[in-house]
Amino acid sequence: MINPNQILTMVHIGLIYMVLAVPLTLSYKTTKIINFVHINFITYGAYMAVFLYSVIGLKNVFVAAVAAFLLGGMMAVIDNVFVFEPLRRRGANVVILMIASLGLWIFYKYFLYSVVDAASRVIKVNLVSQLIRFENFPSLYVGGYVVKGSLLMTILFSFLLMGLLYIILQKTAIGKAIRAISDNPGLAEISGIPRSKVLNFMWFLAGGIASIGGMLWITYAIATPEVGDTLILQIFAIAVIGGLNSLLWTSVGAFIIAAAETIGMALLNQYFGVPTSFKPFITFSTLLTVIIAFPPLGAGGGLPYRFIKKRRGEK
Repeated sequence: MINPNQILTMVHIGLIYMVLAVPLTLSYKTTKIINFVHINFITYGAYMAVFLYSVIGLKNVFVAAVAAFLLGGMMAVIDNVFVFEPLRRRGANVVILMIASLGLWIFYKYFLYSVVDAASRVIKVNLVSQLIRFENFPSLYVGGYVVKGSLLMTILFSFLLMGLLYIILQKTAIGKAIRAISDNPGLAEISGIPRSKVLNFMWFLAGGIASIGGMLWITYAIATPEVGDTLILQIFAIAVIGGLNSLLWTSVGAFIIAAAETIGMALLNQYFGVPTSFKPFITFSTLLTVIIAFPPLGAGGGLPYRFIKKRRGEK
C-alpha cells in the first residue's frame, strides 16, 4: 500500500527534478545545444553549499542559494562566451557543440575532484559524503507524520524559481527576446535583438537555477563529486519527456519520473520482490513508454514524425 511518507518523498524528489531539468530544456530550446556541462552546474552548486556549510560554517540556506546561483550562472556564461559562441561563429554544428560540452564536463568534473582532494589534505576537511542540514527550515509534525525541513525548503525554492522564470520569460522584454531567438534565431537577429547578450542572460538563468537544484539535492542525498553524474539519466529523461521543448511538460515529466522511482518502485518491491537497484531500469522504462505513446520526443514533442511527413507531402 502507498503511505503518506512515500507521497511526500515523491513530491520532494519531483520538485528537485523539476528545478534540475527545466533549465536544461530552456537552454536546449534556445540554443539547440545538448549541454552536458549542465551536470557540472548541479555538482558545483551542491559543492558551493558544502563549502559554505563545512568550511566556513555558514548554515543559512538563502546565502547558500545566492552563492550557488551566482556560481552556476557565471560558469554557464563563461562556457558560452569562450567555447560555444566562438565555435558557433566558426560554423560548428550541434554535434561539435555537444562534443565541446562533453569536454567541458570532464574538465569541470576532475577539477572539482582536485579541489576536494586538496581540501582534505590542506585544511583537513572531508568534503565527500556530506548531507547538509540548514538551520532555516525545521521539520514539522502533521497528523503523526514528519514533514522534513528539507521538503519545506524545496517547496519554497522550487515555486520561487519557477515563478521567477515564468515572469521573466512571459512578462519582460528580455524574456520575450529569449522566446524570439528560440522560435526563429535568424528573424530575431534581423529584428535587432542583441543575440549574444540575450543568450548570455539565458545561460546565466539556466546555470544558476540548475546550481540551486544541486544545493537542494544534497539536503536529500549525500554530496559527492559525482552528484550531478548520478542524476544524468533522470534529468535527460525528464527533458526528453518534455520534448526538449516544453517547460510545462518538463515539469510534468519530473513528477512522472519521481512517481515511478518512488511509488512505482515501492509497489514493485512489495508485490513482485523487485530490488530497489532496478530504479534506473524503472526510469528508462518510463521514458521509453512516454516516447512510444507521444513520439517523436515525448509529451512535449508535438505530432508524431510520420504525421508531420504526411502533411508535408500533401502540400
